[in-house]
Amino acid sequence: MKRVLITCLALAALAAARPTLQLDRERIEAGQAFGLQFIVPLQELPGNREVPQLETKNGFTFMGLDSTDQVIRPGFDDMFESFFGGGGRAYKARIYTFKVRAPKRTGQIDVGQIIWTINGEPQAVSGSIPVNVQRSYNDDALAVSLTPSKKSIYEGEQFYVTLGFHTFEHFEGNLQATDMNTGSDFIVHRSDLSNMEFKPVEGARREMQASAKFAWLSPTKSGNLQIPPFKFKYTKRGEPKVVEEKKQMGNMSFSSRSVKQESIETEATTPVVNISVKPLPAEGRPANFSGMVGNYSFNADFDKDHLKVGEALTLSITIRGDGTPGTITDPKLPSFDDFRSVPPENSIDKKISGSKVVTTKSIKIFLYPKKKGTFEIPEISYSWFDPAKRAYQSETLGPWTIEVEKGDAATEAAFMPAATRPTTVQKQEIEALGSDIRFIHAIKGNGESPAPHRNIVFWILFAAAIPFYLVAVCLIRSHRKHSSDAALIRKGKAKKMLKGKFASAHAAMKNGDTKAFYAALEAGLIDYLSDINNLEFKGMTRDQMKLELGKLGLDEGAIDKIDKWLEKCAFARFAPVSTTRNEQDAMLKSVEELCELVGSRK
Repeated sequence: MKRVLITCLALAALAAARPTLQLDRERIEAGQAFGLQFIVPLQELPGNREVPQLETKNGFTFMGLDSTDQVIRPGFDDMFESFFGGGGRAYKARIYTFKVRAPKRTGQIDVGQIIWTINGEPQAVSGSIPVNVQRSYNDDALAVSLTPSKKSIYEGEQFYVTLGFHTFEHFEGNLQATDMNTGSDFIVHRSDLSNMEFKPVEGARREMQASAKFAWLSPTKSGNLQIPPFKFKYTKRGEPKVVEEKKQMGNMSFSSRSVKQESIETEATTPVVNISVKPLPAEGRPANFSGMVGNYSFNADFDKDHLKVGEALTLSITIRGDGTPGTITDPKLPSFDDFRSVPPENSIDKKISGSKVVTTKSIKIFLYPKKKGTFEIPEISYSWFDPAKRAYQSETLGPWTIEVEKGDAATEAAFMPAATRPTTVQKQEIEALGSDIRFIHAIKGNGESPAPHRNIVFWILFAAAIPFYLVAVCLIRSHRKHSSDAALIRKGKAKKMLKGKFASAHAAMKNGDTKAFYAALEAGLIDYLSDINNLEFKGMTRDQMKLELGKLGLDEGAIDKIDKWLEKCAFARFAPVSTTRNEQDAMLKSVEELCELVGSRK
């Protein structure tokens, strides 16, 4: 019975001996050579055949072909020998080894197909041959890119840059931004990158990628400008190393071999981005050119065209465009000599709309007519340069005709110029005043009383009141000075406001909300710097902040620490950063110490 079973297993092994494909190594690395083995049992070799050929594609390079005959054992030989005390019948096979170099890119990639000419007819003996190409451990585990939407623009024109990340299988994390400075030649609106999401790469599940619009920029001058490289720190897994260990136990020695991979901290940078900025054309430039470059709309109108003296006339102006983020210049206004005006109300709003940052400026001008009559208000124009049309554009509205009627006497007098107001008292006013006169009556009785200054008690009380008066005067003056000094009030509340931000950071740390934790640290640091210096740092670029802090006398070491912390907090809100509770607690203490250091120097 045992012989019959062994014979059956051997026949099954022979029946399974068919041409197969295999790789000569477990890991195929990008840019490295490997062997693709085509194994054919000798009994399966066709008689009238030529040497098989490998037709490569997708960046694979054929380097040569070797062939050898070897003895192949069935895959279950070890099990067979263990249980039945014998081995399966081996068979001879010819192994064709195609030497191939992998492409630089990674992922599941098709090598090509093997063509074998038999009896003069080429035949495809394999379909697609997918190979999982992986990145070398010596290569970077993170690739970072910064891609501009345009490389050639006009001065003042808006464009955006997309920040991209690609992590490979030996990426371990601890991603931190060390420098994300866009330079001093651009006005920048940065995104908080809340929509940055890492997703697996198709065909390479161990790789992740993410990208999002990072910032919208507008050049402040023409010429060949550059966005410097962005720099990031991260940790990757190093190349496997074989470690041999020898142990001595009595008179016997043992040796063992193990493979170890160490974590390595390294840096990734984006390439320099070159932007060609063209100057605005001089031909066709309007005299009232606003300096804005982009696609703009302009609207101006009055809320009424009939009113009375004393009533307000409102001129509403709205300018909307996708030029320099957060900046819109005012139009040139006509003279309003026939009206009394008050300071206008201005508001600027900017928001991301599609792939642009759209800025809207609203202006309200309040005019009060000085007299009745018909007034002609001239037209108002606004001009800009449209880079899509490569031409200057203008919008003109008006003129307007305003009818002013006579108002109430009291109201009209209030808005009448002082030189035209009556200064004499009329007869009717004298009669009205006369009816209100009260006559003086003599006081009956003796009105005499002792003079107080002749009493010694008066002088004692008078002398005692003088120091209290001086103290009260000093306190009142100090309080008035403190109340009138907005900077002093703001500085006095700085520490209280900072404690509130740190409390928010503690709450976020307790809830495990990393993004909220870093957002609280960033807001606390910026608000504290603004409060103690009475200067708004919100909305400034980091270069502008460093410049302003330098003007305020802060030393370079402290400025550098502030800049690094702000960069770390800004990046941590969207990067896959994982920190422990102890690390976050240490970060919070570090920011507190930095704030104390900056506050002690003010």
